[in-house]
Amino acid sequence: MKQLATAWIFERKVLIIGAAIQIACLPFFSHGYDLLVSYVAARNVAQGASPYAGGELPNPSYPSKVQGIGETPIWPLYLSLAYIAAGGDLILFNAISKLPIFFANAALYFLFRRLGVQGAEFYLINPAVLLITVLWGKPDAVATLLAVLSLISINRPTISGILLGVSVNVKPIALGMIPAMLAYLGIERGARFIVTFFSASALIFVMPFVLLGWDLSVPSSGLRNWFREAGGLNPLNVFELFYGWSYERGYNPFGELVSAPWIAALISVAGYVALKRPRSRQDMVWAALLGSSAFILARSRVSEQNLILPISLIHLYSRRPIKTRLWVTLFAYSALNYSVPQLLYPIWPSVTIDLYNLTKDFEGARILIRFVSSVIFYLLYIFGLKEIRNGGKRHEG
Repeated sequence: MKQLATAWIFERKVLIIGAAIQIACLPFFSHGYDLLVSYVAARNVAQGASPYAGGELPNPSYPSKVQGIGETPIWPLYLSLAYIAAGGDLILFNAISKLPIFFANAALYFLFRRLGVQGAEFYLINPAVLLITVLWGKPDAVATLLAVLSLISINRPTISGILLGVSVNVKPIALGMIPAMLAYLGIERGARFIVTFFSASALIFVMPFVLLGWDLSVPSSGLRNWFREAGGLNPLNVFELFYGWSYERGYNPFGELVSAPWIAALISVAGYVALKRPRSRQDMVWAALLGSSAFILARSRVSEQNLILPISLIHLYSRRPIKTRLWVTLFAYSALNYSVPQLLYPIWPSVTIDLYNLTKDFEGARILIRFVSSVIFYLLYIFGLKEIRNGGKRHEG
């Protein structure tokens, strides 16, 4: 009884401390350029324009011409409410816009605690999780929460399909899970799932364009970027060492060819899952993790915040958070990528220019070390999958 009371007190302290840290960080941290993209998108919607059109926003760190938002319509619609509630103030907008991300982290904590897995506090106090969720400001944690709920609701295909449909309309990072879910459900229940998923997805996606008159061709043209952007966490970031980078010409020199390994990985994993067909929920989660890993980490450009989904699936499958060495390597990469200092943009608006002036004499070394750190991360991730597969088999059923 005493041990239970001690554990309850510990969990309560973790919840209070974690929530306090995340709430305190909401206004003052955000990835600078992504914050400006979100702000312009929200301003556009509030003024009756499309969030995908972009716009002008002079600032001391980035080009004044800000691109349109990359998320599907649900998120910019919410951002417009945050913009109105904040009265256009950037700092207040930053805090309000990230409230769903904070609540998603808290919900992941309660969900994993309810599932009885170890380390649920990971979503409240882990530095890497804080970095890629509430500090960064992108809605991947919200999409992840809905995707995990869809997975654990898989025996109710209609509910599961709706949840996944909403998830991909927050951000389409969970598409790689679909082959695993279909293979587990079989033909009849799988058909019900996929029809529900596509119906919910199409309705949610199309309605804002129809009702608000947004131009669908703008986000559609941006789909090409999925196949020709290279870099980020992917080791193809070494291109920057040879070809440089700019916000206007931030593409690799080989065009869509760099997406060939990604497409091959998706086809290979889908075929493997179909042939092996998961029979237990544990094997289904493993297959979803493989699909998620192929969809997110095999892509030629990988953003750190996308990793919250495979990180959560690893946690769900292995019943413990990722190893410390993996998230420390991710954090080190983000620091070398300047993602960490760029989070200070709300309180240090000239951060990118000042950083360039401070580090331009060893820029090449930084990019090379960043490349090495990304290779280390990928190796640790791949070897880690094999390790957790061996451990996860013990929990089947």
